[in-house]
Amino acid sequence: MKKFFKVAWIFIPLILSASMYFLLPYFPAFTEYVCSRWLFKIITVPIGFFTSLIPISLTELLVVLAVPLVIFLIVLLIIKLKKSKNRGKTLLSAGRFLGGVLSFASLIYMICHGANYYRYPVEQIMDLDTSRKSPEFLLAVCEELAKGAAEAHKELDVDENGCMQFSESIYEELTRTGSGYDKLVGEYPFLWTAIWRQKPVMLSEPWSYTLITGMYFPFFAECNVNTAQPDFSIPYTAAHESAHSRGIAFENECNFLAFLSCINSEYPEFRYSGYMQAFKYCSNALFAYDIDMWLQARDMLSEEMIADFDSENKYIRDHEVEVKVGEVSVSVSQVSSAVNDGFIKVQGVADGGLSYGRVTELILAYYAEKL
Repeated sequence: MKKFFKVAWIFIPLILSASMYFLLPYFPAFTEYVCSRWLFKIITVPIGFFTSLIPISLTELLVVLAVPLVIFLIVLLIIKLKKSKNRGKTLLSAGRFLGGVLSFASLIYMICHGANYYRYPVEQIMDLDTSRKSPEFLLAVCEELAKGAAEAHKELDVDENGCMQFSESIYEELTRTGSGYDKLVGEYPFLWTAIWRQKPVMLSEPWSYTLITGMYFPFFAECNVNTAQPDFSIPYTAAHESAHSRGIAFENECNFLAFLSCINSEYPEFRYSGYMQAFKYCSNALFAYDIDMWLQARDMLSEEMIADFDSENKYIRDHEVEVKVGEVSVSVSQVSSAVNDGFIKVQGVADGGLSYGRVTELILAYYAEKL
């Protein structure tokens, strides 16, 4: 019996994480107030605060070191097996170590991110009416977003192509992400955090071939931003990842909070980024309703705003590289999208990667009150 408990105790975290995964969807109030507003905060906030002190991405460093680390561990295991008098016992110990690491990792993931999928939805917490709105109202919102972007653009620096460019270093720009959130916390305390730095990824150019623009790594409570994308997209991406670090899991909700924080920022580049990305989502939704109304929305854009959207489209085209596997051609971005889609669906989100686009409902709900 003692031997059994000696081996079995390492799987207790796995059992706890599995229990959270299967039970929390039935208890959203418990998840909201115990897991998301209390347990999540007391663990991730201090971790994230200290990792924020380090300017480089620890997630990126871990990825770079992962391959040599795995090779080192395999070589170490081979050496131990050669020296061991009982290879079966050595393999069992190695398996127990690996099982323990995965078991603890599963629990940390559930506490630091996974449980947040089962909290109250943002529209309930913020009392937003997400009922269906008319295409005419959607067009009116597009007009408001275009006006907001045009106003913010007056204070921006631009490059020779008329595209927005940062006036400060990328490190300085990313530390400004919390500006808009600071204004929201007074009304919505659940958004509070002490994680103050979003990290630029040094290997952003090769990462761009996945067409992933940002990533939140819950084990370090770290927000990573792809800085190879056009400058006007970066503030919104940083604000999106910041929403994850504040306890929001759903992608559409992070998109909405990114928009809301950006337009409340004191920095024009953030306001511009927020309005532009929201316009993109809303105009895409309008396109599905009526192409003529979509053309009306597009006519609201200035030449500089169109230049920024064109730069984003060019960025995507330049990184859509196909690789032939046998008789089938696939792109890296297709593989990464499929993996991301599967990961989101495992969390109980039926539409997977398409959930990003559902931010339009929340933006319309916000403007339904404002207008």
